[in-house]
Amino acid sequence: MNEKTKSLRSPLGAAKGRGSAQSGFEHWYIERISALILLPTTAYVLIGFLDNVAKGGYSGAIYWLQSPLAAAFAILFLFAGLRHLVCGLQVVMEDYIHLTTARLPLLFAVKFGAVLLAILGVLSIAKIYFAV
Repeated sequence: MNEKTKSLRSPLGAAKGRGSAQSGFEHWYIERISALILLPTTAYVLIGFLDNVAKGGYSGAIYWLQSPLAAAFAILFLFAGLRHLVCGLQVVMEDYIHLTTARLPLLFAVKFGAVLLAILGVLSIAKIYFAV
């Protein structure tokens, strides 16, 4: 070994301060929590919606969504689904799009689109719930 590569530092000492940026856990945790929220809300929304559509068609679905529990679950399903979608797409873009000039506008577009869909979804559910 020459003088430049020889170090008296232990492997742990060399690795300290060069670990993760400490931002990955929060992202991982939000993705897992949103997936856990999606399990019961998807089951409730899917079963309730399809059951009422089978019984009464369009008016049955509208009647079902005017229930406070159904509207709350639909909004929770919408928020959890969009948050899970944004987390997943962000990971894919960060892993596979290497140009920062291309990645940042796409990340912004995905987040902006999710917010827009959330607003439109909540307004649509509110319009049905309040029978406007």
